[in-house]
Amino acid sequence: MLSLFLLSLLSGLIVTPCGYLLIKNNNLDFINFSKQLIFGSIIISFLCLLINFILPINKPVSTILLIFPLYFIYKNKSLFFSSKFIFFLIINSFIIFLLVAKSKIFMPDAILYHLQYTSIINDQKIILGLSNLHFRFAHISVMQYFSAFFNNYIFTEKGIVLSSAIIASSVIVNFISQIYNYLKNKKFNFHFFFLFLIFIFIVYKMNRFSEYGNDAPTHFLFFFLISEIIKSLENKDLDFSNNFFLAVFIITNKLTMAFAIFLPFINYKKLSVKNFKSYKVLFIGLCLFLWLIKNILVSGCIAYPEPRLCLSNIPWADVKTAKEVKTEDKAWARGWPDYDGKITYEDYNKNFKLWIQTWYQGHFKNKILSIIAPYIILTSIIYLFFRYSSDKNKKIISKENNKFILLNIILLFFTFIWILTVPVYRYGYSYLISFISAFFSLQIIKIKLDTIKVSKFINFFMIICFFVFVGKNSLRIFEKNKKEIWPKITFLKKENVKKIELSNISYFESPAMCGYGNSPCTHIRNLQLKSTKILNYKVIIKQRSD
Repeated sequence: MLSLFLLSLLSGLIVTPCGYLLIKNNNLDFINFSKQLIFGSIIISFLCLLINFILPINKPVSTILLIFPLYFIYKNKSLFFSSKFIFFLIINSFIIFLLVAKSKIFMPDAILYHLQYTSIINDQKIILGLSNLHFRFAHISVMQYFSAFFNNYIFTEKGIVLSSAIIASSVIVNFISQIYNYLKNKKFNFHFFFLFLIFIFIVYKMNRFSEYGNDAPTHFLFFFLISEIIKSLENKDLDFSNNFFLAVFIITNKLTMAFAIFLPFINYKKLSVKNFKSYKVLFIGLCLFLWLIKNILVSGCIAYPEPRLCLSNIPWADVKTAKEVKTEDKAWARGWPDYDGKITYEDYNKNFKLWIQTWYQGHFKNKILSIIAPYIILTSIIYLFFRYSSDKNKKIISKENNKFILLNIILLFFTFIWILTVPVYRYGYSYLISFISAFFSLQIIKIKLDTIKVSKFINFFMIICFFVFVGKNSLRIFEKNKKEIWPKITFLKKENVKKIELSNISYFESPAMCGYGNSPCTHIRNLQLKSTKILNYKVIIKQRSD
């Protein structure tokens, strides 16, 4: 237990100073601390991506990278050695500990390719055509680079499990801090109620670390992005560069959240040429450029598996497989596993009535509705409480802003597009939850609220949320079982593993999913591959039958 808590503490100490580059605020509070932690995570992720073009992110490299946060700590000793900062670290570490201790290691996708790709980053500099070994390597998340960073001489391979928890804890701390700031100042506006309703959802459905994978951190950050957008609308100011950086990080984690890129532009009237000339925007542009180049080098496509964005003249590009993967992925996202008929993926996708009915009966009713319905009922009860406990002698404390209505419309539009394209719950639920929360927030601010009753009610609800979150995770930690405190990382099993030697690269062929360990590895058997080298970079090429 002690090792997990201390390394959770150390992770915050390492990541937060990197975020100081973007959130330079010496008046440290929980809000600024959490933002530094978020943006520190983003900076480290893209830094590791950059380095991986020339070096593996192995233990020596990732340990040397610790020089950067140590330098920032040294330059700002009064800030990072203050009792306030240490207190923030301890609280944040407590949340990380609660999430991680005795948890399972993410979702099945972790064993399938997340862990293996992290292992590849630890062992190899970028491999051209890596997607020919396993197509899922083509749509990997930048989170894997953040995970790879923590496999150093201090954390060892155990550290790779902390990345998702760091993102989750920072957003949770940020929301709690802002909610209590509003309560302290008796200020209840659209932003306050949005934070409160989203926090309820987090406690209700995002408290299990075992379900995080690459999905939950992305949705956590989307909630945070919407929160920052609302704050800019409330305060009539604009933090365009940081919001845009956040949006870029979101889409490089999950392409289905691509609409996030448009949100920083909502305050378009405040935008100017200066916004786009700042060093921050240039840096963000570089990060996005690196990600797109990485995609091309790994798969031959700018955004896999969209075949129209594949460069067919690149030797390692496999446009045929990209088309097949796109068609299959779309069918599966639209309920194919619940369809019992005989039809091709392509015909299934084209038959709107068929797939929408199949998806509705299977995934929507059994998955989405079972999660969303209780949340809608709860938010409705909260709204009705405020509605029927209103004080007619009070003034409306927050004026309706047309931009809030516009935000609701935009979020609803995003939700519809998600449902009509790839309506798997984990692909886009933050669109839907953000819309529901924003919608009810908009209704609540129209009420003539009694600030005293609001304060008492919110405080009571927050206490309940605290005990639910802490209690649920504590029960798992202290239950009588022999599970290790640290989540068990699934390593590549050596039984029946075959080492394939090509002319310029070797890889492992496993009868089961590869997990972490020896790399590169694939569970796909009998691949017809060849290899070459280009400028000292290993290249994997699929042999063509034609």
